[in-house]
Amino acid sequence: MRIGVYECETPFATAGSGSALWCVARKGGRRFFLKQFLTPVRPAASASVSQTLRRRQMERCAVFERRKRALYEALLCALGDCAVPVVDFFMFDGRYYAASEYVQTPYDTFDTLGALPPRMSRQLLYELARCLGRLHAQGVVHADLKPEHVLLQREGERYRVRLIDFDSGFLEDDPPAEPRDIEGDPVYLAPETFLRMLGEPRTLTRRLDTFAFGLIAHKLWTGRLPETGADGRAYVYEAVLAGEAAELSSTLPTAYRWLIQKTLSLDPEDRPDDGLLERLLSPPAGESRPAGGMVNGLSRYLKPGHKGS
Repeated sequence: MRIGVYECETPFATAGSGSALWCVARKGGRRFFLKQFLTPVRPAASASVSQTLRRRQMERCAVFERRKRALYEALLCALGDCAVPVVDFFMFDGRYYAASEYVQTPYDTFDTLGALPPRMSRQLLYELARCLGRLHAQGVVHADLKPEHVLLQREGERYRVRLIDFDSGFLEDDPPAEPRDIEGDPVYLAPETFLRMLGEPRTLTRRLDTFAFGLIAHKLWTGRLPETGADGRAYVYEAVLAGEAAELSSTLPTAYRWLIQKTLSLDPEDRPDDGLLERLLSPPAGESRPAGGMVNGLSRYLKPGHKGS
């Protein structure tokens, strides 16, 4: 099957949240991950819909296209190798598509790691904090940060730490206007994101990524998420909205308990900024700093991964 200038090598399959399909495609001798967005869809000229509905659909398409183009341009401007870039965004037969760099398997994500020594966990989280800081400096909010969206790619004895899957992402000065356009995994959802999904007037900022970062860090260090308290709550954001501090594991390193607790604050302004995260997770004096978003010496801790993107 051909989509514009791309020749699909694999069938389209469901990707993550179900808001898009993806396949591996080729163009000019190079391979790409090609993603098809399920909504919005531009109505065909022959479609038998009212002028009012057609106008609304066209307006939604125009907003979607403007926001996606601005987001992908900002991603390309981020310093360092902190994200797998989207290199093409286009429409074909009424549907929108995004082509991103093809990542060769095998690779790992934070989701496929086994237990790691505290020092190695801190190194990885330091690199993740640097990635977030560089994206946030361009005004980019990932908005669906979770372990499976943190890519670890082997390069000799080094591993690159990069973020993937910006389907839910937005620019901080242009957040989604409609609750229906807000997405995210409820496991790593910030309280203000959930309230905005319900239609409440909440401002969505980069600090929603900070909340997810805290949950990722807790899971990487302890093997599980914080407890959600009583009353059958399934998610950490529910406990926080109920006025309860997230119950951290006793196995969390003492030196980082304050940091993780602060990232899970109800008020986004109480969460640490990117600079503080980097400083508190940075290598101590005498320990070499990974260069260029790479972490050395992980091979003895990581399990071989062959997971697709």
